[in-house]
Amino acid sequence: MKRLIYFCIMLLAFALTAEAQVRFGIQGDVTNVNVGGQVKDIYGLGIGGGIHFDVSLGPLGLRISGDYVYLTPDKGKYQALIATVLPGSIASQFTIEGGRIDVISGNVNLKLAILPLPIIHVYLTGGGGLVNMGVTEAKVSFNGTPVGSVPAMKSQTKPSVNAGAGVDISLGGLTLYGEVKIVWIMTEGETSTQVPLATVGLTF
Repeated sequence: MKRLIYFCIMLLAFALTAEAQVRFGIQGDVTNVNVGGQVKDIYGLGIGGGIHFDVSLGPLGLRISGDYVYLTPDKGKYQALIATVLPGSIASQFTIEGGRIDVISGNVNLKLAILPLPIIHVYLTGGGGLVNMGVTEAKVSFNGTPVGSVPAMKSQTKPSVNAGAGVDISLGGLTLYGEVKIVWIMTEGETSTQVPLATVGLTF
């Protein structure tokens, strides 16, 4: 993560030296993370947000961003998973506490406008970065009585690549944007994927 931070700082320094336009912004994320194995079936949508810097480089744009999102187990999905091995009436009495997935990421993306209208710019985007993922301990209870736990997963920082598309909408001195992209995280064993179903940001 430190290397990515240093790289981003160098890019910003270069942009400022080259007198490129640099703008700051914030964004919100709604995402789904496939972490592999059976555990993927008990998580719903994750939410979060972050900050970004947009650098104008003529026909190309550069977005340097950092985000934090988290996902918690979905009670209904968890009980449905248990119901595959136990009767539904028993499965409904199981609950899970904890087991939160924390995802911290930093990315450097290129933006290429493919439909540069006066107010709306449709663009393709792609790039790479680093992602830190971890899972907190999950405690399982039956009818309110603790019956076991799933140990926390040690956080790991892995490289990632991403690709997607988005749209910028000019609002005078502000720019509203929305984009969808797929992120491939090179986790151990099986590559994880993060699919931001909706990313909406505001650049000042």
